[in-house]
Amino acid sequence: MIKKRVIAVLLAITPLFCAAEMVKGNTSMVKTKKVESTKRVYMGSFLAIGFLPNNSIYRIDAPIEGVIESVNAKVFEPVKKGERLFVIKGPKLLELEAEFIDTLIEMEYYENEVKRLEPLYKAAVVAKKRYLEAKNMLAKFETKSMFYYHLLIEWGLKQSEVDSIVKTKKPLPRITITSPIDGIVSDMNIYPKMYAERGTHLMTILNPNNAHYEVALPLKIAKNLKPGMKLFVDNEEAIIESISATVNSRTQTVAVHIKPIAKTNGIVPKEKRNIKLYWPKKAYSLPANAVIEYGSKEAVFVKEKEGFRPIFVTVLGRSSDRVYLISDELPSNAEVAVSGVIALKGEMEAQAND
Repeated sequence: MIKKRVIAVLLAITPLFCAAEMVKGNTSMVKTKKVESTKRVYMGSFLAIGFLPNNSIYRIDAPIEGVIESVNAKVFEPVKKGERLFVIKGPKLLELEAEFIDTLIEMEYYENEVKRLEPLYKAAVVAKKRYLEAKNMLAKFETKSMFYYHLLIEWGLKQSEVDSIVKTKKPLPRITITSPIDGIVSDMNIYPKMYAERGTHLMTILNPNNAHYEVALPLKIAKNLKPGMKLFVDNEEAIIESISATVNSRTQTVAVHIKPIAKTNGIVPKEKRNIKLYWPKKAYSLPANAVIEYGSKEAVFVKEKEGFRPIFVTVLGRSSDRVYLISDELPSNAEVAVSGVIALKGEMEAQAND
């Protein structure tokens, strides 16, 4: 029994002893290449879809029922935040503003009435009922004026414009709609002199610079990722913006949003593109056929004066033509066999048998 265990141990460590030996056979046909240091390790090739977050897409609908007086934007052209897009005029706006102004006037009247009656009420000159009626009416018109104030803003007036109505008690017959963000006009359904019902879609502004990749990654890869982690998309740095908390039960993938740091090669919203992802790790890069399996490990053949010496390596990733690996024994300027590797392995096994 003890003899069998000793034999098993010897068989298990035989590759380690063999790997330390120099291959000195016919190596004249072996071609070599220097190892390349890299800061990227290949993860895989994946299909990415351009994704644009909601805060980079603004749908602009007619805030009021009215006539479009002028249009200052053109489809597919860039616009700046605050730039005028169009002007709309409508009778409904004037009616609403008139009601707001009437409410403001009533509110001011009862403000003055409360101020006038309060000292008289305290001096018992007027009845409590008359004073409280004035206070109740003031509260009513304060609430009503606040309702109209926010309603006018909802209908498209700027806060400064509503404040102007409060101050001057004069209506503004038209609304100027400006761009909420820097971006481009992606679609338009508007032209001068057209009549638009409230809520009619007129145009969409989006910022394509905020577009990023949405990639369905295998669960085993996604588990190793965290928001804020940096990756490489092809040759560009990128950052993981978010990771879905759910797994697609059919494909066993997780949706990951990856945002390019630079904008030189940004993806367009809804565009589909095959991308290569890389880990930001230091490693050596070699042609894929440079690595052989030996025993339960992987190795490469490093050229030396006496021949080729096998060195065990740890493979971190593979592409169709490259392999990414690390090894404490592999010199940074090593010449590694990239063709004739199978022959070297055969020579090594033959020397081990001798």
